[in-house]
Amino acid sequence: MSENYANPNQGERTQPKKKHGCLIALVIGVALAMIGTFIVIASILAFAGRYITNQMQTPIYTGSDGFVAVLHVEGAIVSAQSTSILGETGTYNQQFLMETVASLSSNPDNVGIMLFIDTPGGEVYATDELYLQLQLYKEATGRPVYAYCASMAASGGYYIAAGSDKILMNRNCITGSIGVTAGTSLDISGFLEEHGIKTTSIYVGKNKAMGSLYEEFTEEQKAIYLSVLEETYDQFVDVVAVGRDMDVEAVTALADGRIFSPKQALENGLIDGIMGYTEARLLLIEDMSWSQDVQFLDYLPPVETSLSDLFLLFKKNGGTDLETYLSYTDIPFEGLAYYYEGL
Repeated sequence: MSENYANPNQGERTQPKKKHGCLIALVIGVALAMIGTFIVIASILAFAGRYITNQMQTPIYTGSDGFVAVLHVEGAIVSAQSTSILGETGTYNQQFLMETVASLSSNPDNVGIMLFIDTPGGEVYATDELYLQLQLYKEATGRPVYAYCASMAASGGYYIAAGSDKILMNRNCITGSIGVTAGTSLDISGFLEEHGIKTTSIYVGKNKAMGSLYEEFTEEQKAIYLSVLEETYDQFVDVVAVGRDMDVEAVTALADGRIFSPKQALENGLIDGIMGYTEARLLLIEDMSWSQDVQFLDYLPPVETSLSDLFLLFKKNGGTDLETYLSYTDIPFEGLAYYYEGL
């Protein structure tokens, strides 16, 4: 009679394989669960965040002695931008500011505007557009516009402040940088030629492609750029001269692009005082002989966040050192700018 004998080591050899397969399945399952949970939570945060922030941005006036609208000019001044809580360009929102200033003009409870400025400046177009809107507000209402400058009110930031009735500045603020830039022109034609790379640009008009990466920047083209920049520079100087009640010559002497400390700005007549934000608010009330019950209401742009913002955040955090460095040096707009790039 034959007998079957089981190999005593057989189970020992197959058991680790089963355990290994179960472990892989478990890891995959946990990973999928985490991804699913992340997507669900991110979606909830995106929709809830959009709803909550939009609801919270509209200030409510509850007094009887009027209110001062505090408008935040923070981040790079750009004409078109959607604000995100994960964005890199601050809270600046051109459309929101323009519409808010216009609506305040017809609001009988509004008694004035306090600009809270913390910006290195930005686009010439956007800067001047907001400046002009604020001038219309002053002319139409006769109400005061004060500017409080926080850590930076340089170039376009100072341009907007210059149209205020008073400029009050934190003692650690950087200001000035009165000038205009068209950015930096790169010419890589020599590099391409050295590596045997040829490019062909098709255009009519010898200066049509001026500023191109692939062609030499000529002296004639530089003169053309400078002629445009000089007009924009003169506009800046005029805004400061009118706003600060100074001679054009006196402003021009200061407008060589340099920055000023608050003490230097005060000595040169560019600002009216150095103080904290609370002091600036109290000074406005005192200057206008208002009741201490006047409210200061912060007008902030609606903030929207989405699932893509969260993914972009993770992508940014996973970037190389070079990519991170370049993200800090990148200017968030193109064209002529009242912008300070120094810090």
